[in-house]
Amino acid sequence: MTPLELVFIILAFVFFQTWIVFSYLYHKGFKNLKQDYNYKKRYVSVIVAAHNEADHLLHLLTSLTNQTYPAEMYEIIIADDESTDDSRSIILQFEEKYANVKLLEVKGRDQAVSPKKNALTQAISLSKGDIILTTDADCIVPQHWIESTVASFADDTAMVVGYSRTKLREWRKAPLVQKFEHMDFVATYLVMAGSYTIGKSFAAIGQNLAYTRDAFDKVGGFGSIKHMLSGDDVNLMQLMRLAGMNIKFNFSPYSFVYTEPIPNWKMLVNQRTRWASNMKAQRALNPEFFMILVCIVCFYICNLALFIINWKIGLLFFLCKVLIEIELFYMGFPYLKADRKMLFFYPVWQVIQPFFLTLTTILGQFNLYRWRGRSPIKGAILERET
Repeated sequence: MTPLELVFIILAFVFFQTWIVFSYLYHKGFKNLKQDYNYKKRYVSVIVAAHNEADHLLHLLTSLTNQTYPAEMYEIIIADDESTDDSRSIILQFEEKYANVKLLEVKGRDQAVSPKKNALTQAISLSKGDIILTTDADCIVPQHWIESTVASFADDTAMVVGYSRTKLREWRKAPLVQKFEHMDFVATYLVMAGSYTIGKSFAAIGQNLAYTRDAFDKVGGFGSIKHMLSGDDVNLMQLMRLAGMNIKFNFSPYSFVYTEPIPNWKMLVNQRTRWASNMKAQRALNPEFFMILVCIVCFYICNLALFIINWKIGLLFFLCKVLIEIELFYMGFPYLKADRKMLFFYPVWQVIQPFFLTLTTILGQFNLYRWRGRSPIKGAILERET
């Protein structure tokens, strides 16, 4: 065995401990999962930032206006962020028909570093709800979404993180990119949800997110992260976690949201690069989560190097990871109402995912993505660091 082989074996083994430790903790956390519900009614403000979403708003607003939650107990504010399509006219049609639907015409898009945070901030400032509930304009929410989310708030809960998955009409006819995205969504959320079962808060996605107005105000809203193009979800969650607030994950299937699948690899890489760009902020907001992400990427790199210099040892590490991962997926999928038959796609996902994750992580560290027509400001991490 050469010194180079020994170095990569040691490094791969060290980084591999992340899979072993957290797979064990997650398995234990899911098995002991208990979720209490509070059926106290609270006024809710559903807030959606929309920019040129005419193709999706009809479906979203239809689902939002047909909730089981009392109509007089929630408002729907669609923040139209200077759309140039028919978004405004669609929102106005619903505003005329439903008393709790409101159109907000956002101002200052050109001056804002983060248009979405700017739109959300303006909408929140005009809202009346004790609870702010957000989703994206290309999502469809279930009939019990508001009711289920509100029920997850105990008196001391600051934020409730929810689950979303892509809506594939027919798995067999879906292109490879959408099958990969669907599987990757489930895997990502399984890891995210698992962190909450062991008392940690690693991530959140704005497609299904709720927080109290009081908690939002106490952390200063998006004030300390407004100069970051992305991160209106995970970074806000981390600010609340740092403030010692209680954050929960909603495992009720009545709260699970659908989002539209991404049509091509270029757009998927861009989206995941944007998500990965928030990794830099985690270094300051949640060093533990940051180190876990670093360990995962470093293991992929070391394992790839071992395949090149000693394929037998590389294969051994790879198979150990696969066995641990499959067991975790098989155990965890039912908690997210994911079909275990999807595991037949696991070999394909496993071949693509290491390269995909490594690529988007590297691109994300250099902010090589665009979002809502913008590129991120170079060096923007946290105002507290500047």
